[in-house]
Formats: sequence, C-alpha cells, structure tokens
Amino acid sequence: MQKLPLFFVGIMLLALCAPNISAQAPAKRVVTGIVVNEHGDSVGFISVKIKGTKEGGISNSRGVFTIATTLKGAQTLVVKNLAYETLEENTVLESDTTRVILHLLTKVVNLKGATVSASAFTTGEVEGVTLKPLEIVTTPGAAADIFRALQTFPGVTSLDGGSGLIVRGGDITETITLIDQASVAAPYRAQAPNDGTFGFIPPFFVSGTFFSSGGMPARYGNALSGVVALESQSMPTGNSLNATLSTGGVSLGVASELVPSTLGVRASGNYSNTDILFRLNGLRAEFNEPPSSVDANVSLVWKYSPTGRIKVFSYGSSNGLSTFYGSGTERNLFSTAQVNTIHNIQLTDVWQDWVIKSSLSANTVHNTISQTDFGMTTQQLNLKTRTDAEKDLSDWVRVLAGAEAEYDDLAATKIIIHQSTEVGRYSSRGGALRIGGYVETELKLTRNLLAGIGIRSDYQTLAQDLVFDPRVSLKYVFTPSFNVRAAWGIFHQFGRPDQLNSALEGNPNLKAQQATHYIVGAEYNEGDAQIRMEAYNKTYANLILPTSDGTPQNLGYGYARGLDVFAKYGEYLKTDCNGWISYSYLETSRLQARRGTTGITYEEGATPFDIRHNIVIVGKVRVWEGLSVGATARYSTGRALTPIVGGLARMSNGFTWFDPIDGAVGSERLPDQMRFDADASYFLPFSDKAYLVIFASLSNATGRANVLNYTYSSDYSRREPNVSLSRQFIFLGATMTWRL
Repeated sequence: MQKLPLFFVGIMLLALCAPNISAQAPAKRVVTGIVVNEHGDSVGFISVKIKGTKEGGISNSRGVFTIATTLKGAQTLVVKNLAYETLEENTVLESDTTRVILHLLTKVVNLKGATVSASAFTTGEVEGVTLKPLEIVTTPGAAADIFRALQTFPGVTSLDGGSGLIVRGGDITETITLIDQASVAAPYRAQAPNDGTFGFIPPFFVSGTFFSSGGMPARYGNALSGVVALESQSMPTGNSLNATLSTGGVSLGVASELVPSTLGVRASGNYSNTDILFRLNGLRAEFNEPPSSVDANVSLVWKYSPTGRIKVFSYGSSNGLSTFYGSGTERNLFSTAQVNTIHNIQLTDVWQDWVIKSSLSANTVHNTISQTDFGMTTQQLNLKTRTDAEKDLSDWVRVLAGAEAEYDDLAATKIIIHQSTEVGRYSSRGGALRIGGYVETELKLTRNLLAGIGIRSDYQTLAQDLVFDPRVSLKYVFTPSFNVRAAWGIFHQFGRPDQLNSALEGNPNLKAQQATHYIVGAEYNEGDAQIRMEAYNKTYANLILPTSDGTPQNLGYGYARGLDVFAKYGEYLKTDCNGWISYSYLETSRLQARRGTTGITYEEGATPFDIRHNIVIVGKVRVWEGLSVGATARYSTGRALTPIVGGLARMSNGFTWFDPIDGAVGSERLPDQMRFDADASYFLPFSDKAYLVIFASLSNATGRANVLNYTYSSDYSRREPNVSLSRQFIFLGATMTWRL
C-alpha cells in the first residue's frame, strides 16, 4: 500500500515533463527517393546512407527508399555497392520531406581485381587465370615443366627444344625468375646440347605463376625482356601422401597440417634415372651415362596471427649426364653436372593497412661442363633481401613501394684441351651488389580508365651506374568482357660480375644495357573463352659485345617487333574440352660481333632468336568419365643463323687449333620446325580420400628430326645437322594420392 503513492507521483512527474520533452525533441524529416541505373531502370535492394551517420535505408523491389532523420541543412547521401560505382549525392534537408533521384553507374571494373600491366599471364588461383598448375602437367609436350608450358604462350620460343625462354626476341638471360621474392640464379637444369634443358622448379611446388613477356611494372627490375614470378605452396589443408612411379623415376611427397590453420609442412623428393626410359625409346646408345637427378624440398608455413605468416622453404637438386655428339672420327663426348640449392624465408603481415612482404634468400649453383676440347666449372652465389609494401588508399588509388639488395658472385674456370692435353687454363671471379627501389601507383582515373604509373631506380657497385626506369600502363574497359591496353617503359639490366671486373679482363666502365618497350593490345573474356592480341616494338641500346682485345664494350643496339595472338577456351576438368591457340610474328635486328681473319668486326642482322612465325595449338578432351586425351601441335619457321664459313689456324706450344670465321650475320636460316605431342590420362577414384592417375605420353609422334643447329669439324671445313634426341619418345607412369 505504501508503493501506490510513489507510483502516482511518477505518473504525475511524467505528465508534467511530457510537454517539455516534446518541445525539446528535434523535428523528424523524411528523405525519400528512387534508385535508378544509367538506363533509367529502377534498382532494388540498394543501401543508402547519410554520410557520417548510421542513418539510412534500403530500396525496395521498385527502387524506392525512405530515410527518417532529425538532421537538417546540407547533407550527403552515399551509396556503396560492389556492382556499382560509389555515389555521393549532395542534398539540402529543409522541408519535412526531401525527394531525390539517385543515378547509379554499373561498375565496369574493380581496381583491386584489375591487371593494369601489359603482356601479363598468370597461373594459379587468381582472377584472370591462364593456366593452373594442373593444366601445366597435363599439357602435351610440356613434360610437366613450368617453362615448357609457358612456351605455348605467344611471344615465347625455344632454340633447342628445352625450357629456356626466348621472350619476344630477347636472349635467355633477359628474362629473370623469382620465387617468393627470391632470385633463382639458374632456373634450368643441365641437359644435353641437342635436347635442351628442364626447369629447376617442379609445378606442384608452386601455387601460381605471374609471367610477363613485356611492359612489366616497376616492381620488377634488372630484366630487359620478361619475368617469371613464382609463389610457393601455401599451408596444406589436412594431411596427404603422394607417390609416383614412371619410366623416368620415382617420387614421394607428404603434406601435413600440424596445427589446424596455424602450422603446416610439406616435403617431397624425386629420383630420376632415364636408363629404362631411353632403352624403351631406343636412344640408350646416345648416352654414355643417361640423364639422372635427385631433388628434395621441404617447406613450412606458420600463421602466427590473423594477418601474419612466415613461409620457409629449402630446395635442392643434383643432376647430370654424359652423351655423344658429332659423328665418324669426330664423335665427341659431352658431360655435364649441376648442384643447385635455394633457401628462403618470407614474412607477410599487415601494418596500418599496409600489406608487407619481406624475404631473405640464398641460392648456390655449381656447374661442370666437359667435352673433347673444352671444360668449364662455374660456382655462383646469390644473396638477396627484398621488401614490398602495398596499400589501397581508396577504391580509386592503390600505392605500391619496395626495395631490394642483391649480391651476385660468380667464379669460373675454363680449360682448353687439344689432343687430350691441357693447353690453357683460365680462372675468373667477380662479385657485385645491386640495390634497387621502386614506387608505383595504380589509379582508376575514370570508371572505365585504369592507369599504372611507376618509377624504379637501380645501382650496381661494380659498374657504379645509377639508372632510372619510368613505366606507364593504361587499360580502358569498354565492357566487363572487352578492354584495350597500352604500355611504355624503360628497362635496364647490368652485366655479369665477370664482365665488369677489370682484373678478369672485364670493363668496369660498362653501362647497364637498356630496352624500351612500346605495347598496344586488346583482350576479350566471356565465360570460358578468352582472346588476346598485342603488338609491340622493343628497342635496344648499350648491349654488351665482345671486342678483339677481349674487353667487352657497350656497342650493341637493335630492335625486336612483332604481333602476338592468344585464344583459349575452357579449363581442364571443368569443361569437357579445353585448349588454346597462340601465334607469334617476330622480326629482329641487332648489331652483332662477327669473327674474321683480322679479329672481330660488327654487322647488323637478324638475331639467333629471330623466328618469324610460330604457332602452337593445344587441345584436351574428356572422352568419358575419368579418361582424358590431349595433343599439342607446333610449327615455326627456321630461326636466323650466322654460319661458320671456315677456320683460322692458330699455334701455341707446338699445338695447332682453329678459330671460327663467321659468314654474314643472320644470313642463313635453319629448316622449319614441326612437332606433334599426344598424351592420355585416366583418373580412377577409390574413395573420397584416395585416387589413382595413370598417364602415358608420346612426344614428337611423327618422329621428325628437327635441326637445332650445326656441328662443325675441328677445322670448320665440314658441318652436319645437330638434331633433337626427342624423337617418338614414349613416357609411362602412375601417381597415387591419399588424403589421410
């Protein structure tokens, strides 16, 4: 009974205060309107907010929205939606009801998902994928090799049927290879002189590949023609075991998620001995010791925080062979051996919205080559540290910056042998430190126009040369399916340490070699179809050439220009059929050294990389569930060749040998090259955790003996074609995978 008076007192107080409360409450206003697109059609279920507040509303199915607010005066309405450009509409709230019409523009492209640079291809789980790792190993003729698969792209060729990348008329040394920011000093395994090379890194060691055949952004330096940037595998999800047995060897791999979503490890090893393989293909007699190799790798990924990750990997390979070349009385023995190791640690984290990647790496390569009259041993050490940072300032601006320091040391010993007697031995060693940095910005200038603008600078201690490389790329997007691109940039590449060290008959005054790229192109993507076309012109300056006194000079210049076309449909295991066609036209000219009776002279002409027409057709078909077949057809016109027309006799210590005398530079061409490769694979699942893949391939199915070069007699009076060993080459194997 005592609480009742208090209750009535409360009611009376509320009644007395109600008029005052009502008088103090701000007047309610209403903002209403309709959301439409560029065609005038209403757009439903779009969020509209008043900038700087939490007040807002969502349009209904007819595009009508309503916002109740107490605000007045000048305000800004904001619309953010993934499918439309961000809209900010200014309005004034004066009357009780304000009516507006919001006009949205369909978003043609997101800056975050755009590739602004020209001539870029990718492999991996990223938007704009060209080839995934699984497609690499199932590409007929690629021999499960990343670099050989890249050779099916336009603008990329090989001189010897191996893995070396000749990119748009540039020497193999003009394209660099990186993995997790680390430099790969020797990306190719040693191989026979008439059977090319193989890539050092296996495809399933990496999760994806960025390959650029020109117009690279400023983050990539010390390369004149192209870059291959690999990313190692990320953390495994679960535990698995993989084993492969083939006519070429055996391999075993394991992956384990030690701590779920926190710590994981991968390890694999491969042993290859091609004795059985070459016996099966009738080529055993070509080798004194057939190619063999052993490699192993281990990697660890530790996610120490929601944004932080450390990746560590070590990879090592040892390989070698001994084979014969030439014929008759001048049949010679060629032997080679290589030990290649690379170690890297990479840290990735986010600091104040900057995505930062830093790495520290070491790469050592020991190479030995010997033949009847010549031998060489080289030891190379590459140490590198690099940091890259990236931040989105807005939906319209992204900033990238980075720096790197790279030390490269090369020691070489060359031995000259005549009639089984050593007549000369020469040793050299040089080391150089290169320091580089860059700044880039990627801009969305309009809703259709994207730009990449960057500049980098590099300095090398031996050359004492500081270079600056500005680069610009533009991309205009007409529709989400069709765009055009243009790029321009300057690129520098320093000489090797032995070319710059005066104590090693080098020239410390050598400038960095230079190339300027001009690129225009167009690209169309619709569903599973992709078509790309690019025209380019690449001019060279300050190229390093030998001289008669043995001191290299920056005398070279020239150009490479051409047209690349690429068309692709489907994806392996996703569509019943998939494949691609690439075509390249190339024309080159450079000032080149010509060896004569009076020493070295210089002459302009087509380079050894000048292959006018090159076409590759790749097709894969799923015949029925589990069984797939594929084929690759290649045709290219013969490359330019500078013939050796005679020999100049020399005498020393009672021995006589001959120096070559060159004919006109680029005056001959090798015969046209043709090759057809086919393969088949059968996928047999045993459960949802275990499956078997059986595979068979036939390389160079027609048995065509493509001429790769010419082998000359010791006095250069006779020559004979040097043909590839890979003729009608059969390869069989099976791989088993268990998910534990």
